[in-house]
Amino acid sequence: MKRLFQFALAVALTSTALCASAQQTAFGYTMLPSNTQTMISFTTDEPSAVTRMGGYTKAEPRSGALVGSTLYMMGIDGDFYMWFYKMSTTTGESETIKKLGDATCPGDLSYDYSTSTMYFIANSEDIDGVSAIGTVNLENGAMTFTSNLPYYCKAIAIDARGQMYALANNGHLLKVNKSTGDTEVIGSTGVTPASWWNFQSMEFDRKSGTLYLALWGSNEKSALYTIDTTTGTATMVGVIGDGSHVIALGIPYEPTSGSAPQRVTDATITADEEGALEAQLTWCNPVNDYSGSPLEGTINIEIANTVTGEKTVLEDCLPGEPMRLAVTVNEAGMYEFTITAVNAAGASLEQPVEAWIGHDVPAAVTDARATLDRMALLVNNLSWTAPTTGAHGGYLDQSSLTYDIVRLNDNRVIAQDLTATTFNDTKLIDELTRYSYQINVKNADGTGLSATTNDLVNGMPVKCPYVAPFNSWEESGQFWTVLDANEDGYPFVWYKDFMNMFGQGGDKCFFIYQKNEVFSANDFIISPPIEFQEGHEYKITANVSNDDIAGYREERFRFYTFSGYDMVGATPLGNEAFSVKHPGEFRDYSITFKVEDDGYGTDNKKFASFIALCCCSQYDMGMLLVNSMMIEDLTPAAPLTGDVNGDGEVNIADVNAIIDMILTDSSISEADVNGDGEVNIADVNAIIDMILNM
Repeated sequence: MKRLFQFALAVALTSTALCASAQQTAFGYTMLPSNTQTMISFTTDEPSAVTRMGGYTKAEPRSGALVGSTLYMMGIDGDFYMWFYKMSTTTGESETIKKLGDATCPGDLSYDYSTSTMYFIANSEDIDGVSAIGTVNLENGAMTFTSNLPYYCKAIAIDARGQMYALANNGHLLKVNKSTGDTEVIGSTGVTPASWWNFQSMEFDRKSGTLYLALWGSNEKSALYTIDTTTGTATMVGVIGDGSHVIALGIPYEPTSGSAPQRVTDATITADEEGALEAQLTWCNPVNDYSGSPLEGTINIEIANTVTGEKTVLEDCLPGEPMRLAVTVNEAGMYEFTITAVNAAGASLEQPVEAWIGHDVPAAVTDARATLDRMALLVNNLSWTAPTTGAHGGYLDQSSLTYDIVRLNDNRVIAQDLTATTFNDTKLIDELTRYSYQINVKNADGTGLSATTNDLVNGMPVKCPYVAPFNSWEESGQFWTVLDANEDGYPFVWYKDFMNMFGQGGDKCFFIYQKNEVFSANDFIISPPIEFQEGHEYKITANVSNDDIAGYREERFRFYTFSGYDMVGATPLGNEAFSVKHPGEFRDYSITFKVEDDGYGTDNKKFASFIALCCCSQYDMGMLLVNSMMIEDLTPAAPLTGDVNGDGEVNIADVNAIIDMILTDSSISEADVNGDGEVNIADVNAIIDMILNM
């Protein structure tokens, strides 16, 4: 092989990006109303004029995608069984591929021409409220879930390069990694799908790169939009036909001519391990042409740097030959290179590869955690793990890492330029406060990504009786900590019942645990620090209910004591859990326990600890609702030595009371603090000693 020439493509690439998309023929399938269920065609610049082309009688359509001249469809019959079928866009004829039975119904399909794979999007099978993506076998309709998305989505589309995009339920356009399900929010489209209906459709005109959306909106009409994939903004083209609900939007696409080479394979880019401004591209040349016949003669390979516009051509390369090319750049950054095989019949599909080349700024720290200091009140201990990679996957100079910490509840920078991965926040206020922290990392190459710790409640312990009505977040709810001890992603949540689902009145609030379909509950709500005293007996009361549409399932819970906000030292109270089976009716459940002397310090020592409620229901139950919690000290208060003025405390007011007695020559027995039979300055000193030693 030899390098033929190298030149800049900046002008050509810019011109392509600015070209308006040409008119294309689009296909789809009308879903609603039921008497209009047919395949249709229209042009992308005039969607109001549609041509009807035939239908399918065994199932009502729900989703589909076009591959060549074949529209693949998923539909549901009257028994709610799913069918996989296909229709010809040239003849309108339909053919059943397979009856899939009781299978998950996708909300949309899209074909990936870069890997010859059909993808679907549907409700996740294991996480409520989010979507999942997967692949469809075009021979038998078998669906394989591959990854969950962190959002609930209505439609997907895949461009010519294989990049997937999704339309979120809130109208945002997302960029999706097909392998991992990781998503990037591009921006709001400015339009919102009908919230009550899952089935929408997007499709690319893969020749121009224009993304189209057939949106069934709240006005119950389908309209065609274009979407800017850089900003997410949607622009309406027009109503499709008479506004019937259109799904399975498809625009025909032929990747390349039959005698042109197939795409190169095994393409990788490896940046220099020490952060130099260079990388190695490797790939394997195609063996066959697009029709599947062996390539004859040699081919040229074109490598384009899409960031700088530079292009390299390698001439007279052999089919199937392993290839390598060293590339250099002028500055650190994310670079994409496309590799294309070319012969006399035409060019293959581009194969893009991407990597950060050069020094990178730090990725976010991991395991960012805030915990209570178990040895001291009003101290939060912070810890985290240093990043080992760059924010973009590039080389990271770890030797210059430093950290800044922002306390988010008051937006105060509490530490700067730390080199350690721990920090103790000792400047807390006495009042109960919910704290959280942002850990910002930087190095000699710049500021990296940030990470946020968990929330943490700290402050001076509350005294008994302590009542926590959860109808108010500000008064009580914010001071209780949720712990997902079984780490199944189903924790307690503080919920405001706007829709009056539980019949307690609109805007009523509770802590709610909702079922997991697979794992039994082991989930807690934990109190703020509470003052307890050795030798005293306490009563805990929870006002709870359950919600169960089926009417026969019960929830279970029990009380615990905690030494912090984790399971270290967590101790159940009582012999067994309570059973709750009275949907919609809140009842009190109570338990009493005595705090024993731990053998350390003085008798009747006061200390801070925590109580918790644990939902321990079996899997696949309903909901446990906690309306309020109360902790009471049942031990009668003993006379308080030194409480001269009778306000229930020993403080400077008692000193002033004794001084007044001495000056007025009057006294009461409680003022004889040291027990010498007199009220004098010795009693003042005794009270001061008490205050200092409290």
